[in-house]
Amino acid sequence: MVKDSRDLLKEFPQPKNLLNSVIGRALGISHARDKLVYIHTNGPRKKKVTLHIKWPKNVEVEGYGTKKIDAERQAAAAACQLFKGWGLLGPRNELFDAAKYRLLADQLGCPDERWCSEGKWRSKSGPSLADLSTCWRRMEPDDSIQPMEQGRMPKAMRREELEEGELEEGELEEGELEEEAIDVSDYLPIAHSDARTPGRDASRGGSSIEMTDDNTAIRALTQFPLPKNLLAQVIQIATSSSTVKEYMQFRTVGTKTKICKLTLRWPCPMTFAAKGRRKVEAENKAAALACQKLKSLGLVDKNNNPLSHAMYNMTSLRELGENQRKPCHIKVPEATLRKIENYLNHYPVDIRESRPRIADDMMNLSKESGAISDAITGKTYIPMLEAEEVRLSQNLLALWKRRGSSWQESHPLPVDPHKDTILSAIEQNPVVVIAGDTGCGKTTRIPQLLLEHYILEGRGARCNVVITQPRRISAISVAQRVAQELGPNMRKNVGYQVRLESKPPARGGALLFCTVGILLRKLQGNPSLEGVSHVVVDEVHERDVNTDFLLILLKGIQKLNPDLRLVLMSATGDNQRFSHYFGDCPVVKVPGFMYPVKEYYLEEILAKLGRHRHRHYEIKQSDDECVLDLDLITDLVLQIDAHGEPGGILCFLPGWQEIKGVQQRLLEMLGSQNSRYLVLPVHSNIPMMDQQNIFQRPPPGVRKIVLATNIAETSITINDIVHVVDSGTHKEERYDLKTKVSCLETVWVSKSNVVQRRGRAGRCQSGFAYHLFPRSRLDKMPTYQVPEILRTPLENLVVQAKIHMPEKTAVEFLSKALDSPDIKAVDEAVILLQEIGVLDQREALTTLGKRLAQISTDPRLAKAIVLASIYRCLHPLLVIVSCLTRDPFSSSLQNRAEVDKAKAVLSRESGSDHLAFVRAVAGWEEVLRRRDSRARDNYLQDYYLYGPSLRFINGLVKQFSENLYEAFLVSSPSDCTMPSSVCNQYSEEEELVKGVLMAGLYPNLIQVRQGKVTRQGKFKPNSYAYRTKAGTVLLHKSTINREASKLYSRWLTYFMAVKSNGGVFVRDSSQVHPLAVLLMTDTDIHVRDDGWRATVSLTDSDLLVLEGDSYTIRLLRDFRVSLSKMVETCLCYEMAAIPGDLHHQHSQLLDILVDLLKGPPGSFGA
Repeated sequence: MVKDSRDLLKEFPQPKNLLNSVIGRALGISHARDKLVYIHTNGPRKKKVTLHIKWPKNVEVEGYGTKKIDAERQAAAAACQLFKGWGLLGPRNELFDAAKYRLLADQLGCPDERWCSEGKWRSKSGPSLADLSTCWRRMEPDDSIQPMEQGRMPKAMRREELEEGELEEGELEEGELEEEAIDVSDYLPIAHSDARTPGRDASRGGSSIEMTDDNTAIRALTQFPLPKNLLAQVIQIATSSSTVKEYMQFRTVGTKTKICKLTLRWPCPMTFAAKGRRKVEAENKAAALACQKLKSLGLVDKNNNPLSHAMYNMTSLRELGENQRKPCHIKVPEATLRKIENYLNHYPVDIRESRPRIADDMMNLSKESGAISDAITGKTYIPMLEAEEVRLSQNLLALWKRRGSSWQESHPLPVDPHKDTILSAIEQNPVVVIAGDTGCGKTTRIPQLLLEHYILEGRGARCNVVITQPRRISAISVAQRVAQELGPNMRKNVGYQVRLESKPPARGGALLFCTVGILLRKLQGNPSLEGVSHVVVDEVHERDVNTDFLLILLKGIQKLNPDLRLVLMSATGDNQRFSHYFGDCPVVKVPGFMYPVKEYYLEEILAKLGRHRHRHYEIKQSDDECVLDLDLITDLVLQIDAHGEPGGILCFLPGWQEIKGVQQRLLEMLGSQNSRYLVLPVHSNIPMMDQQNIFQRPPPGVRKIVLATNIAETSITINDIVHVVDSGTHKEERYDLKTKVSCLETVWVSKSNVVQRRGRAGRCQSGFAYHLFPRSRLDKMPTYQVPEILRTPLENLVVQAKIHMPEKTAVEFLSKALDSPDIKAVDEAVILLQEIGVLDQREALTTLGKRLAQISTDPRLAKAIVLASIYRCLHPLLVIVSCLTRDPFSSSLQNRAEVDKAKAVLSRESGSDHLAFVRAVAGWEEVLRRRDSRARDNYLQDYYLYGPSLRFINGLVKQFSENLYEAFLVSSPSDCTMPSSVCNQYSEEEELVKGVLMAGLYPNLIQVRQGKVTRQGKFKPNSYAYRTKAGTVLLHKSTINREASKLYSRWLTYFMAVKSNGGVFVRDSSQVHPLAVLLMTDTDIHVRDDGWRATVSLTDSDLLVLEGDSYTIRLLRDFRVSLSKMVETCLCYEMAAIPGDLHHQHSQLLDILVDLLKGPPGSFGA
C-alpha cells in the first residue's frame, strides 16, 4: 500500500539528507548531486518535483507541495521508501558500510560505477583551497558541472537594520540556482584534463557514406540499443535545438529488404547506410552506426551517454577563455597624459617631504584640550561646587515634597514591597544583579527608587543615573512613562538620548535613559564616568553584542571610579552567571505578577481553524526549518477578532517583510471594515513619532492589532494587549567563519523568549497566547539565545576596543567578555582591519583608524566617508552610507519588481545602485523645498520611496556630519551638505564618487567575465560570471546590474552580500572604472614592462590586469603614488588647516583624476 506523504515524512523526517548519506557512503563521494536530480514544474496551486535517481538504478519519483522545498522533500521521502524496499536502509533507517552497499548494488544490477573516493583537484589558474575559493571535482566528459565545496566569500557587512529588504529563505525564482556556475576560464582546465575532449576531430570527415557489413551494424545496435534516442539527445544538447529534423534525416528505400540512409549535419555532414527487413530495423542500425562514429570522435561518453553542452562547444569555450585572459587595454588621451607629466615634473614623487607631525591629542572627542564630557548632558563636565550641590539638593527635596500624593496613588507594582532590600543592596555593593520576573516593574520603578532615596536623604544632587535600554523605542517610551509617574514638578529631571534623538535632563538629580550604543559613545569622552552615580543596565539577559562589550568596560571602570554603582536588571537570564562575572555580587530576586494566560499550541490552533486548511503548515514544522505561513497567521488574527475576548492583539513576527505581508493581507481581508481596526507595525525601520499610537487605547469599538518583531518582547508595555500571537521565530545574524559571510536567518526563538512573549498578554489583565509551533517544538528550543558576540562579525567591536583600551590586543580585551568569541574570529577581524588600513601590524589604530573610529558605522563605510572628505565628494558618500544603513525604498515581496524598476530609472546610465540612492534623496530634498504636500506624496509614490526612512536617512547624514567634525575632517558640520563647500567640490563627478566608494569597500571588488558553464553543464556564452578575490558570487535581483543588458565596465564594487539557498548573493553594486581600481585602492601593484608594452596588476588578486604602452603605464604608476601621498598627507592635518600650497597641489591632482575617470573603461570583451 502506498503511504500518505505525511506518513512518509514522519518515517523519513530528513529525506534529502538521508538520500545523500546513502549514496555518499556507497560511492565514497562527498555529495550525490549528480546522482539525484530534482526537476521542478510549476502548477496553478502546487509545485511538482520529479526526482531522477541515477544510483543504484535509473528511476523517477514525484513529489508535490505548495513550495519547492516541500515538493522536494516529499519526492525524497518517496525515494527513501524505495531505498528501504531495496534493502539499502536498515529497519530504523540506519546506514550500512560501503562494502555492503557494493554487494547490494551488484544484486540490484547497478551499472559500472567508480567506487573510489573523489580526488581533490583545482584549477592551475585559480586560487587554491587554502585561499578558500570554490573547489571543483575532476569531471569525466559525461559529468555535469557541480561545485564540491563552497569557498570563502567576502563577508556581508553588518548594518543596523538589515531586515529591510533582506533576502528571504526560499525567495529565489525557479531556475535561479542554475545561475550558480563556473566561469569559462575555470572550466577549461577541467575539460582539458579529460583523456579526450570533443571538437578537435569532430569536424573532420566528409560527406562520404559509412557503409559496413550487416554484422558490424548488428554489433553497433547491441552497443547502442536505443540509438535514435541517443542521437536526438546528443544533437539537442550540442546544438541547443528543440528539434533535430534539420540535423538528422532518415531516407529508406526498398521492398523486401529495406535500405536506410541516415544523413547527419552535425558535427559535420556524414551519411550512414544499413539494411533490415523492416524500416524500423534499418533506421535503428543506421543510427547505431552513427552513434558508433560519434563515440569514436569523443562525442559520446564511455557509458554511451551524451556529453554536456559545454563539452560540445569547446572551440567557442577556448576562444572565450583566451579573450578573458587578455589584459584590459587602457588608452589615456594625449592631453591628459601631458597633464600627468607636467604635474609629476612639478611635484616629483621621489622627493621625500617632511611629513607633518600628528599631535597626540588630535583625535580627542572634545575640541577643548584635556576636557571630558558630561555623560548626562553631553556638555563639558565641570564638577559641582559643594555649595551649589547643597542648594540643588534642598531644591530637589522641596520639589519632591510638593509632589503630594501622586507617588502613593500611582499603580502599585510587585517591586514596591522590595524597595528597602534593593536600596540596601545597591548602597552596600558596587554591583547588584536584580532578577525581576516579567511584570514586576523593575524597569520603571528602580530608577525612581534610587532618585527618591537620594533626595530624601538630602543628597539628591549627587544622584545622576544612566539607564541603558536595548532599543530606541524602549529608551524613549520608558523615559516618558517615568516622567509621567514623577509628575510635572520632577518631569524635567528625566530625559533620554538615542541615535538622532536627544532630550537630556540637567545634571543633579537626573535620570537619563539611553541605548547601549549611546553610553559606549559617552565612555569615549568620559572613560571613568565622572559625575555619574549609578549605571543601570536593563534587559541584560538579551546578551546583545553592545551590552556584552559594555560589561567588559564597566568591570574595568569600577577600579577608576569606586563610587560608581552598577545595577544589572534581568528578567529570564542566567543570573548566577552575571553574579559570578562580577565577583559573586549579590542577586536580589523580585517576583513578578502576571494575570493568568491561557496558552494554545499549533495542534489546538489548527483544530480551531479547521485542520484541513493548513495541513501543509504542520508538515513544514516537522523539522528544523522555519517557514512561516502568513495566510495562517492572518486567519488566526481574524479568528481571534471574530470569536475572542475584546482587547488588543500583539503578533510577534521575525522581520519587516513578514510584518508588511501580514499587514497587507489583513487590510485586504478586512476591506470596507478597515475603520474598525487599528493595524500598527512596530519595527526599528519606523521613526519613533510614527510608533506612539501603539501605547494609546483605541476608540470604543476599534480593535488594535500590533505587528511587531522581538522589539516588543521586553521593556515596552502595551496595556490593552489581551491576545499574543507568537510565530516562535525571530531574525538572528549568523556569521560563518569558514565562508566569511553573514546571514540574517529566521530561526526558532529560545524558551526564555517564549516566556517573555506570553507575558505580554498577562501584564494588565487575563490573556491568551497562541504559539504557532507544536508543543514538541518547545521542548527542543534552547533555554537561552546564543549570545550575539558568538555569532556576529567583530570588526566594529575590535575598533571600539582599540578606542577604549588601546594598550590591549583585541584577543586580550575580548577574552574578558562574559562569553569570549572564538579567537579565530577575533584574529580574522584584526586581519581585515589591517587589510583596509585601520590597524597597523602592531594592532594599533593607524592615522586612518583614528579618524574612522569617530564615525558611527561599519569600518569600511566609515573609510569611504573619510576618503570622500579628502577627494572632495563628501555629500553623496554620506547619502550612500546612510542608505546602506536604512533602505529608502518601500520594498516588499509584492512590489519588489516595481521598486527595482524605479531604482533603474533613478540610476539612469550610471550602472550604480548607490547613485540611485543619491538621486532618490536629492529628489526628495527638492520636493520638500517646494513645500507642496501633493508633489511630495506623488514623488514617494512614483519612486516607491518610504517617507519615514528618508527622514531617518536625513538624520543619519546630520549625525555623520557631526562625526566628521569631531574627527577634524571638516571645519563645520554644515559644510558636509553645502554644495559650495570645498569638501563637495567634486560631488557631481559620478565616476569619482563610485571610485571613492570602491576604495573604501575594497577588497569588495567583482570582476565580471562573459560566458559561464552552469552546474548542469550548459554553456552560456552571453551570460556573466562574477568573480571576487575569494570566489564566485551571484548578483541578487535587487541590484540593477543583474538585469543590465550591457555593462560598460568589467568591474563592480559592492557592500552587502548575503548567503541564501547555497549561494552568496550581492545585493547592491556599482560599475567602477578600471583606472579607479588601479589608482585609488591601497593595495600594492605589480608592473611588467618590456620597454614598449607594459601590464599592471594588483598583487593581492588577479581581478585587475591592465595593459598599455610603457609610457602610459609608468605615468599611471607614479600618479598612483601621488594620490596615495595626498591621502596620507590629508590624514595628518586638520582638514581646515591644510596649507594653501598643499591645497592647490591637491586640486591639480584631483582635476587630473576626474579627467582620467571620464575616459573609456577599456574593452569589455578584452
